[in-house]
Amino acid sequence: MRRFHQTEHPVGDDMSLLDTLAQNLVQDQFKQWGYPFNHALNFGAYHDWIARTGLGEVTLVNVGDPWKTDWDMLSTDVIERKVIEFWAHQYGFKPGEAWGIVTNGGTDGNMHGVYFGRKILEGKTGIPPILYVSEETHYSVQKLGDIQNIETRTIKALPAGQMDVADLVQKMDSSRPALIAIAIGGTFKGAMDNQKAIEDVIQQVKPIAVYRHVDMALFGGYFPFLDDPIPKSILNIEEMHYDSLAVSGHKFMSINEPCGVFICKRDTMLHVDSQAIPYLNGAKIPTVSCSRNGFSPLKMFWRIATSGEEGFKQQALHVMKMTAYLQQQLNAHGIFTLVNPYSNTVCFSRPRPEIIHKYALACGHSDVYGDLSHVVVMQYFTKELIDNFIRELFSKN
Repeated sequence: MRRFHQTEHPVGDDMSLLDTLAQNLVQDQFKQWGYPFNHALNFGAYHDWIARTGLGEVTLVNVGDPWKTDWDMLSTDVIERKVIEFWAHQYGFKPGEAWGIVTNGGTDGNMHGVYFGRKILEGKTGIPPILYVSEETHYSVQKLGDIQNIETRTIKALPAGQMDVADLVQKMDSSRPALIAIAIGGTFKGAMDNQKAIEDVIQQVKPIAVYRHVDMALFGGYFPFLDDPIPKSILNIEEMHYDSLAVSGHKFMSINEPCGVFICKRDTMLHVDSQAIPYLNGAKIPTVSCSRNGFSPLKMFWRIATSGEEGFKQQALHVMKMTAYLQQQLNAHGIFTLVNPYSNTVCFSRPRPEIIHKYALACGHSDVYGDLSHVVVMQYFTKELIDNFIRELFSKN
C-alpha cells in the first residue's frame, strides 16, 4: 500500500495545544453536572481492541437498513442489528418485530420519528399532519417540524413540566392527522408527558389519523432496569401503543460521543415510502441520514456486552440512590427542590454564578418556582462528590 507523507503525530505547538486541551478536559470531567453525560466510561479496553485489530485504520460507514443482505461495502450492520434487538427487548417489542438504526444522536432519532410520522400520516390520508409538541419537549422537535415544513402547535406545560392535556384538547384538530411528540423526560425538569391522558384526548377529539413518537433520550436508558414496574410500563410499546422512539447513546448508555437508537415496529418502517437508489444496487433507503457512523454500533455493543442487564440495573439503582441523596442534602439546608417521579434531574433554587460556572449547571426560569438550576445525576456521582458540592454551595468564598 502506498504511503503518503504523514508524521506519526502532530509536533511542536500543535501537539502542545492538543496536550493542554486534553489535560484540561480530563481535569474537569467530573464538573459537568448540568448535562446527562456519564464520565466514568472505562473504554480503555475498547480502544486497545480497535488498535490491536487494525480497525482504527478502516473507514466504517453504515447505510440504510441494517437488515439488508445484498451489500458489499464495509459496515457493522451485524452489530447494529444486535444493538437494536437488545434495546427493543427492553421496550417490550416481540422478537423480530422491531426495526431501527443506531443514530448520530438524539436529534437524529427525533428527526426520524417526525419524518416517519409525516410520511405515514400523509400516505394514509393525503392530508398534511399537525405536529403537537409540549413547550418543555427538547427544542430539536419544533426545529425538525420547521425543517420538514410541518404545521406545529406548541402545547402548554404544567408547572412541573408535563404536557397540559387540557391545552392539547383545545388545540387538536380532528380534521387533520395528528403527529404527537411525547417527552419521557423533559429537557430541564425531567418531566414525563402522560401517555394515557394523551390517549384519552385522542379518543375524545378523534383526529383522522395519529402517529406517536416518544423522545426518551435519557430515561430510555435506565427505566427498563429499575425494580419498580411503573417506569418499565411507561416505555412498553405494547402497553402505550406509541409508533416510534428515540434514545440517546451518550447519556445513560455511556458512549463518549453523540449517538443513539431509533426504533419502531418493522411494519411501521415498511409504510415509509422510499425510492430505490440505482447506485446503491437499487436498495431502498428508509432513513433520512445516508451515511452513519459504523463505529457507534461497536461502542454500544461493547457497552451492552460488558455491562449486561445486571450491570445496567446496578447503575440505574445507583443513579436513583444518588439522586435521592442530593435532594435530601439540598432540602436539609433549606433549598427548594423539584424532582419528578423516577427522574434523575434535580431542579433547585439557582445558586450564585460561581457555582453555576464551576459545575456547568443548566439554568432556567419558572413562573411558579422562580430562577432554577438543575443537576442531572449520573453513574459517576458519589456521596463524596455531592457532599463537596454542598460544602461549596454554602461556602462564603
